[in-house]
Amino acid sequence: MHNSRKSIILERKGEKDGFAKRFGVYIPNGSIVFIEGEEGTGKSIFCQRFCASYLKNGNTCSYISTQFTIKSFLKQTDSVGYNTRQYLMAGKLFLISTEVTLAETLPKNTFLEHFLTCRRLFDPEIIFIDSISTLLNESLNRNNLTDLTSFFNRLTGTGKIIYLTANPNEWEEYLHLAFKIKSDIHYKITRESMPGIGIVHNFFVEKFNGALSKYDPITTFSVRPGVGLTIESSGVAF
Repeated sequence: MHNSRKSIILERKGEKDGFAKRFGVYIPNGSIVFIEGEEGTGKSIFCQRFCASYLKNGNTCSYISTQFTIKSFLKQTDSVGYNTRQYLMAGKLFLISTEVTLAETLPKNTFLEHFLTCRRLFDPEIIFIDSISTLLNESLNRNNLTDLTSFFNRLTGTGKIIYLTANPNEWEEYLHLAFKIKSDIHYKITRESMPGIGIVHNFFVEKFNGALSKYDPITTFSVRPGVGLTIESSGVAF
């Protein structure tokens, strides 16, 4: 295992899922990965897929979800075969739902300071914030943006990988642009209807600094119950 990178290869039922190869196989340590897409494009399922591969490959992850409760997150990952329950029980996955913890108690304009002081969230090797635009749209602004980006710099400086998802319609354009520029790896997901197939998701690799393997600039997927992400171009389910 090369210690300057993390593998996103995921084996299921003894077979590699074909996904990692399209996305560069390894993510360099110390990367910020920015996944942008509008509502319903599939940002969360991609995070769940990445998270499942890291956990299976022996890494620790934390995952903050603005969409799922812990129970619905476990149910969702089970339903598409990206099971995370055993890692949660074993302490390898730290899961926070803002649906429950923050929403009831705190005003949204204080979320940033609470987020920055949540030590335990930033202990694991890989951190997923899904979605940062939902979480911080009322507390992040021009004055404190540098506090957040320098905080992320300190984390990536120690080799941690941070995944951020954002919906461009949920927050100010300058914030969205700042994270696009700041990211080392930038993915964009779109969702459209294709004749004969139905709803498909296009996954674009817009930027990949420090890529260690080849990757595909665009992949077309659909999401299938019980299966998870399915490559449409070859019709191979994985």
